[in-house]
Amino acid sequence: MTKQEEIKYLIHTLGIKLSMIAEKLGMKVQTLSFLLNESLEFDDDLYKQIKQIIDEYQFELNLFEGEYNESLDLFTDEKIQSGIGERMRWFAKKKYGTLKKLAEAMNISPQQLQQYISCKREPGSRILAKLLRLGCDVNWLLGGRESIESYKIYKLESELRKLQQSFQQIHEVVQKVEGGH
Repeated sequence: MTKQEEIKYLIHTLGIKLSMIAEKLGMKVQTLSFLLNESLEFDDDLYKQIKQIIDEYQFELNLFEGEYNESLDLFTDEKIQSGIGERMRWFAKKKYGTLKKLAEAMNISPQQLQQYISCKREPGSRILAKLLRLGCDVNWLLGGRESIESYKIYKLESELRKLQQSFQQIHEVVQKVEGGH
């Protein structure tokens, strides 16, 4: 993949408008479009500038509007079949809204998370364990397919949390009643 193709892929995947990048570069949209699509003179400096703009943009990007959704429809999206980095991005979108918030929840820097998102590094056991604790299906993350067992475990864990909360509420009521006599 050429540098131009990589930039076009990132812009398309992230849904970034060319006008935003062109504005930050101080050039017209038509000029940027020409450089990405037709020019043979796409230099390393321009590549690095655009990559920097994309990196800064995606960490502040609110990936979806409204409430964060913990539904399991994470596995129905067609884009799930892409790489680990893309699946990590989708996990961040569904659970945290931004990559920056996922990095904070994982207690790592956004730059370190970017290394995994861009597939420059593969997550090791420590990172996978952090993602697992945050509710990410590691089987799905690594393999790209929903694990029926993981789905069942997720549902059971969810039911267990609800039952534990109910038990705690009952315990508090019993304590109040016993304290009143």
